[in-house]
Amino acid sequence: MYIGECIRSALSQDYANLEIIVVDDGSTDGSWQKIQEFGDQIIAVRMENQGQLKALFAGLSLAQGDYIYFLDADDVLAEDALAQIAPCLQPDVSKIQFMLLPIDKDGNAIGNAFPTLRPSDDSTALIRSIRTRGYYNTPPTSGNIYRRDVYEGLGDMSYEMGIDGVPYLLAPFVGRVVSIDRTLGKYRIHDSNQSSFSVVTSTRMKRYVDCFMGRLHHLAELVQARCATTEKFEVRNDYAYVMELDAMSRVADGKQPGIRQTWAHIAAVAREHTGRKRLGLCLFAVALFVLPNSMARQLTAIRVNPSRSGHFRSRLKQAFSV
Repeated sequence: MYIGECIRSALSQDYANLEIIVVDDGSTDGSWQKIQEFGDQIIAVRMENQGQLKALFAGLSLAQGDYIYFLDADDVLAEDALAQIAPCLQPDVSKIQFMLLPIDKDGNAIGNAFPTLRPSDDSTALIRSIRTRGYYNTPPTSGNIYRRDVYEGLGDMSYEMGIDGVPYLLAPFVGRVVSIDRTLGKYRIHDSNQSSFSVVTSTRMKRYVDCFMGRLHHLAELVQARCATTEKFEVRNDYAYVMELDAMSRVADGKQPGIRQTWAHIAAVAREHTGRKRLGLCLFAVALFVLPNSMARQLTAIRVNPSRSGHFRSRLKQAFSV
């Protein structure tokens, strides 16, 4: 249970105009008791378990600020984060994003800060990436601060798994997105959340496709409604990410991706990416096609959960040893 550390990291911020709202989504592990220990330092709300999405929107409905930050209960905000972010809170800024340091259950660093961000205060490159790939490089929820209106009038999000799926895509179209190349928070990886990345099934891969495409169709509607001077956003069916998920879905079902499917996958990667990333993703597509299913499944598991790479390297060594 990490909720206490999470709340303390928010309370420690050197930022005067701060409103902290904690929503307990029907927890049964003692979290509510821990939350109540902070008294009137926070606004605490307890609701019946309805899922993360509804809990976060419940918190949003209570917020009064012009900017909204969703901090996951497992994660931690760096002590001086808001002081560094404050100068970026300008009326024309729709989103601020920053890097997160991955930590284990005990708070020890277990890798490099991610994602790699370049300092920027312009949305042009991000919009271009969305139109080309269907996404742009962004941190998980705890690495983003949004201008409140980005979350207003979103409409139906029943297809969604997270709170900021379509808002992160919408933000570049309605304002400037500021990228900060500094680590201002910690992202915790532990048994409970890591296990969700451990099972590879075709159902899961198809769920990702549905969510990805749902966001883009939703984005197209929002851009048309909110951005009269912006070129219409067109949704395609041949994004490399979708093709990769389709290929992994076949592998999860014990099948081999077809030659036409693999070639279309490689063509999409070549269209959307450059340099080492293009090479790596093309090799991944080829590997899913040529490897035995058992090894292709291991490779798919690594793609979904990179922490499994050590086990797969051992399998490869055994398979190709003389």
